[in-house]
Amino acid sequence: MTVSAHKKKSLLIAVGSLAALAVLASAYCWWNTDLLGADSLCGGRVGSGDAQAALDSTGRLSQVRAQGDPQRAEFACTLERTSRFVGGEEQRVTVETAGEQGAFPFTTSVWKDPAARSYFTNGVTGAVSPGGGYVVLPKACWGKVGGLQGSQVVRTEDGVVATVTATTEKGSADPAGLARLLVRSARQVAEKAGCGTSELSAAPALAAPSASRTTDVHNVCAVPGFTLPKGVLLVGRAEPDKEQVNDGSAHTWACDLHLAGSVKASVSFAATSDTSMVQAARSGTAALRKLADDRGVAGPDQAVLRCDGADTYFAAHWNTTYEGALLGSVGHSATAYAQAKKAAFQNFLDATADAHACPRVALP
Repeated sequence: MTVSAHKKKSLLIAVGSLAALAVLASAYCWWNTDLLGADSLCGGRVGSGDAQAALDSTGRLSQVRAQGDPQRAEFACTLERTSRFVGGEEQRVTVETAGEQGAFPFTTSVWKDPAARSYFTNGVTGAVSPGGGYVVLPKACWGKVGGLQGSQVVRTEDGVVATVTATTEKGSADPAGLARLLVRSARQVAEKAGCGTSELSAAPALAAPSASRTTDVHNVCAVPGFTLPKGVLLVGRAEPDKEQVNDGSAHTWACDLHLAGSVKASVSFAATSDTSMVQAARSGTAALRKLADDRGVAGPDQAVLRCDGADTYFAAHWNTTYEGALLGSVGHSATAYAQAKKAAFQNFLDATADAHACPRVALP
C-alpha cells in the first residue's frame, strides 16, 4: 500500500469514527436530555420547565397522552421521563382536571397520609408530595370546570370541588417542582374558565412535614392531653408507635399515626380553617348534623365548628385494615365499632379545641 493510500484510509477511518461519535452523541442528547424539546406540553397548559422540575431525574421528557380541547379548561395529560444508556429513574405523572367530593384530601383513601404532604401557604388551597398533589380551583370555578371521561367533559355538580390533580404513576416527583407545575396549570385552567384569581399568579410557597417520631401516648400528635381511647387499641396488633405531623401552615394541621402490630394500622387527624376546605366539607355528601347552640355541624369523623376568627374543619380517617380489625375486635357489632371511633374523634376535638379557639362540643 502506498503512503498516499494509507493516508486516505486513515482519513476515512477518522471520518467514520467522528460520524459514529456524532450519532452516539445525538442519541445520548435525545434520550437523556431535553435538548430541542418543546417549550410547552399538554396543549400549552404545562410549561416544559415546570415539568422538568417536577420530574427531575435524568432522561428525555415527553408527553405520552393528552386529552382535551386546548381552548377549553378541562384536560388530562400524562408526562414521562425515560433514560437510555445511563439508567436514570423512570418517572411518569398524570395531570388533569377533576371533580372531588367534599373535603377529599382528609376523607378518602386515594389521598393517604395528609401529614406527609407539603401544604401551600400563600393563598392557594393544595398540597404536594412525591406521590402527587392537588390544587383546589377558586370557588367561582366549581360549577364551571369538570373532568374528562374519554372525550366527554363531565361537569361538576353541587357539592363537587373543581381541582387540578397530579398522580405519580411511576418513580417519584419533586414536591417543589410539582407545586410549580400544578399552580401554573391551575392558573391556565382558571383563566380559560373565566374564574382566575391573583393567588394563582404567585410563586408557590410550601410548609413541609416534620420527620417521623415516636408517639407520646399521653400527648398524641404532640397535642397536650390527646390520648387514644382503649377501644381503638389492640394489644399486639395496633398499638401506638410512630407519628408524623405537619404544623407549618397557618391554616392546615395534620397528623398521621402509624401503629405497631400485625394490622399495619394507620389513622390520620386533621384540622383546617382553609375557606375552600370548610366550604367543601359543608357541601359534601357526608351527613353532618347541627350542634347545639349553633356551634357548628358534625358527624362521626368530621366536624365544622364555629371558632373565633374562622370556621374550622376537623377530620379523622382510618385505613381499611384498621377499620376491619376494630370491627372484628368488638364482635362485628356496628354500634360498638362506631362508638370506639367516635370516642377517638371526640378526644381529638376536646384536646385541640383551645388551640384553635373553638368551642367544646359533644358529638351527636
